[in-house]
Amino acid sequence: IEIIVKEITEEAVNFKNAENPSEELEALKDMLDVLMRGTTQVVEKIDQYNDRRYR
Repeated sequence: IEIIVKEITEEAVNFKNAENPSEELEALKDMLDVLMRGTTQVVEKIDQYNDRRYR
């Protein structure tokens, strides 16, 4: 999770420093990719927890 937060922070800086709309769009797409990856990791951890809990 800490890595995901760091990547989001980096992409937010990229968005803030974007010089044109295409760079802004690219930064937003990268942020979305990071958030989706983070969501997948959280779901996997929840599934692992539930598998151990209900065995």
